[in-house]
Amino acid sequence: MAVISIYQYFTCQVDDREVKGGSLSSAKSITIADDEVHDATHKIAPETAVKLFDASEMETLGNFDFLYLESDLDVLIQYTTGVGVSDLYLVTELKGSGTAGEMGVGRVLNSDLAHLADGSVDSFDGTESVIGEVWAYNESTENTARVRIVAAT
Repeated sequence: MAVISIYQYFTCQVDDREVKGGSLSSAKSITIADDEVHDATHKIAPETAVKLFDASEMETLGNFDFLYLESDLDVLIQYTTGVGVSDLYLVTELKGSGTAGEMGVGRVLNSDLAHLADGSVDSFDGTESVIGEVWAYNESTENTARVRIVAAT
């Protein structure tokens, strides 16, 4: 079984106060039970959506235990659960560096589980599902975005 080691660290100086978290020397680990890894960089034309991950098309991967996304330009990322049944979506912005070819801060998910709430605030009593698809949309009208995905299980 492979193990992914993740080092995360941030620091922020606000007036005379430093806010920081994480570690540059101590890794957090995610075990990859099936030793399957998908690593791809997609060039996404202006005003275009591209499917980055599809659990049903990537049979050796299926569901992921680790997902890493990074982009050189700002893009929208759509996570789809209940694919072909309920088709529920979460769309978030992935910030890029703003410089072509230079990736911004990466996003890490260490599970493909998604909890679909029933609409009640603070109840957390909906149904559990999994992320079955991941899409990226380049909102730029002029520039091509580069989006990298690493999915592993």
